Amino acid sequence: MTFFLFSIGSAAILFIGSLVVLNYGRDLGLRYLKKQHTDSMVGLNAIEGAVFALMGLLLAFTISGALQRFDERRQLIIQEANTTRTAYDRLGLFERDIARDLRTKLKEYAGARIQLYSLSRDFSLWRGTTIYSREQGDRILASRHELWNAALEACSPGSNRTSCTLALPALSNLFDVAGLRAAANERHPPQIIYVMLYGLGLGGSLLGGFGMAAAKSRSWVHMVIFAAALTFALFIVTNIEFPRLGFIRVDRFDHFLIEAYEQIR
Repeated sequence: MTFFLFSIGSAAILFIGSLVVLNYGRDLGLRYLKKQHTDSMVGLNAIEGAVFALMGLLLAFTISGALQRFDERRQLIIQEANTTRTAYDRLGLFERDIARDLRTKLKEYAGARIQLYSLSRDFSLWRGTTIYSREQGDRILASRHELWNAALEACSPGSNRTSCTLALPALSNLFDVAGLRAAANERHPPQIIYVMLYGLGLGGSLLGGFGMAAAKSRSWVHMVIFAAALTFALFIVTNIEFPRLGFIRVDRFDHFLIEAYEQIR
């Protein structure tokens, strides 16, 4: 709920602010033309081009990075599902009773992982990260330790060394992918990037409004379209960066991990 209010509120503020700055820039432009007794603004096109080019470049890199991180999060979900299946198969190399116990613990761990991302979550405005359930995180950690300790016990001296050589690295990879997913959820651009985008957006609006003064009549259509396009672009970037909270989600890729969980008997 916090993220929803933040994303909608920041978009609304930017949209209204852009319209206000556009209108103010136009008023400044009219004063300038009246003071200079001219109908044109020499040199303004070069400045506008430089500012809008910088804004477009920064926005392009931000969107590209957000999409790359979004795709990485989807790939990590699939990777965790694959490593879960691999660990399940490798645990079957132990004796029947040991394999059954280890697979039961693996299913408990996988179920806790799935539940972590299905539970409600919050958003920290100051940290700029998604906050997951601490209790569920402790449950996952306890399940992980239980599974790993049981696997180490099964690999005591005199046990099947081939099974241990294959099973322990598979479990280690499974835990590593979980850590990578947790780290990927906190990978976002520095907050100064968003400040720059908003600042350049409002600065571009000021220059755009200033240049519109040469047209004499106010065009609300152009002003609204410019403000809406700028707001929509930044709104989309924000939602891509937080795919568990916004309108653009990675949740539909969770079925890969759920299917792997259901295959564990």
